[in-house]
Amino acid sequence: MPEIIETNQLFCFEGSEKKMEIDFRPIDGGDTDTIDINGGLRQYNREFWSDIVAILNGTILLADPQEKFDAYLISESSLFVYNDRVIILTCGTTLLLKTLPAIMKAGADVGLEVCWFQYSRKNFLFPEQQSFPHTSFDQEVHFLHEYFPTGRPFIMGPLSSDHWYLFVADFIRRETPDGSRKIVDRDQMLNIYMYGIDPQVAQYFMKADPLIIPSIFEDFSADSNNVEKEQTKELGNQSEFCATGDEASDRSGISSLLEHDGKVVHSHLFEPCGYSMNGQAADGSSYWTIHITPEAHCSYASFETNFSCDSYHHLIARVLEVFRPAKFTTVEHVDADSRIGIAGPVCPASLDGYDLAGRTFNEFGTKDYVVQMCNYVSKTAQYVAPPPPLLRAPPLHKSDSGEWSK
Repeated sequence: MPEIIETNQLFCFEGSEKKMEIDFRPIDGGDTDTIDINGGLRQYNREFWSDIVAILNGTILLADPQEKFDAYLISESSLFVYNDRVIILTCGTTLLLKTLPAIMKAGADVGLEVCWFQYSRKNFLFPEQQSFPHTSFDQEVHFLHEYFPTGRPFIMGPLSSDHWYLFVADFIRRETPDGSRKIVDRDQMLNIYMYGIDPQVAQYFMKADPLIIPSIFEDFSADSNNVEKEQTKELGNQSEFCATGDEASDRSGISSLLEHDGKVVHSHLFEPCGYSMNGQAADGSSYWTIHITPEAHCSYASFETNFSCDSYHHLIARVLEVFRPAKFTTVEHVDADSRIGIAGPVCPASLDGYDLAGRTFNEFGTKDYVVQMCNYVSKTAQYVAPPPPLLRAPPLHKSDSGEWSK
């Protein structure tokens, strides 16, 4: 009988987050100010949210109540709880959408109903790793239509390259009894998805040496193997690994990135590598969050904030100075009456050493809010895609004659 030898498998982590935001209003039609008076969703304690996070296969690592929201750093990214909304970001193979019915019930139990729902994510690097209901966007949409039959799915960007999936269910009342339009929201949001981060930066988010691609892959993917080896060699000579999340925040430049407009509230450095951070903006009602997968063969970093300002242009430039990715995608989601909504989101053709590869813009409703997605590529750094699925787990069979085959 042939001998079967399993090769060491290159572990590739899906850093890109799934994101869900659920906004609520009083079921009785009362003013949303009554939610603030009664406490709304912030009436629920850490134990309750731990049970919610367990549904998606995660755990709460750190919790910190702020004046306007409660911030939770979880094993697979972040959770933010306001009186009237819940925002969850989860990476890896988490089952984010399975938490939806429990969160909706939690809202109903304190007299709230959903007035706005959004689910979004970038295209996965490793979609074959996902489980129901996240094996495809079609499956996610089918799942969500069970709860929001009138919800609408969108795909922004080229399907052959970096693109962004969005599902929206909008029940916001934007008209007064006399038919005139009223100002309901002034929310705005920035997401930056970065790939191929500078290895000199990536090293700060490791407690141990990064993985070296097993030699068995050399026959399949010499290019990606050489990139990993060269970056590993480069990092090993520097010996710049960190011991704690705070040290990683300081040495990488993340702490100084936020010092003018906010602060780092909690940071966590995972074993043997990986980093997550929750922060608070200076206005007290907004958050920052950063999540990093530093391994060279699948390096990724994300930045998100709902901080209100006239333009995100300078903030994006500061984030790029820290991570120096080979390519990145920005998504700006802004209400019409927000500060950026009034001025209009900006998408320059060139941005601090990067060229614009494509822009997608969509207006929703009667210009109630807009979403803009932009893809940028570095003028100098080349992005090397991770090895395809076949190369990550190729069990080889050794026959009696001594020949290897798949």
